[in-house]
Amino acid sequence: MYESIRGLALRTIRHDDRTSILSAWTAERGRVAISMPAGNGREARRRRALTMPLALFEGVAVSRPGRELLQLRDMRPTDVTASLHSHPVKTAMALFLADVLDSVLRSAAPDGRYSEFLFGAVRALDAVDNPHALANFHLWFLRALATMTGIAPDFGSWRPGAGFDMTEGVFRASAPLRGRWLAPDEACAVRMLGRLTLNNIGRVRLSRSDRRLLLDGILDYYALHGALSGSASRSLEILKTLF
Repeated sequence: MYESIRGLALRTIRHDDRTSILSAWTAERGRVAISMPAGNGREARRRRALTMPLALFEGVAVSRPGRELLQLRDMRPTDVTASLHSHPVKTAMALFLADVLDSVLRSAAPDGRYSEFLFGAVRALDAVDNPHALANFHLWFLRALATMTGIAPDFGSWRPGAGFDMTEGVFRASAPLRGRWLAPDEACAVRMLGRLTLNNIGRVRLSRSDRRLLLDGILDYYALHGALSGSASRSLEILKTLF
């Protein structure tokens, strides 16, 4: 069976001496695994260049009965997002976000909303030239992704002096009997996260400690709500050295 697909590259792992496996999000099939040539041959090098983390590509998928792995023909880029793989900071951010998506989208089915959001976010990251916007981009992305996955906190429940119930995803005047709880001073960071948009991230000034607090908090929240099952520890540590 042959099918044209548009995809977003996430992570490539070596399968054996001849084959690597690319995990990708596609508009037509959702999350897929694609067989790729390994080694240092011309085609293997070309495909590695086309499937760096968060690269946008298209091609003709070949599927066979009884086989989960797709093969891809006529592979080519759909967008020239050169800065994601030439700008050191964007490269590190792309690696981290791809690691997160590789876990969050592990069993996701095709969804037009996801495709529009993901493809648009990659183009937005490539276009960012404001250093403050770049430093905050991953925080906005993770907040927006939480909305897409249906686990976003109820930011509208905030009131002055409220704490944050991590388990229920709501602000409360007092701590619940069970579950994770953020005191009011920490809950203010959650409210700040809820106010980030793609249009204002360049105007929001956050310290390095603020960003680390927000990043650690939202990753804990993802894990608590079962949306993050994999590990992005290496790319996370690299990102933390930059911001």
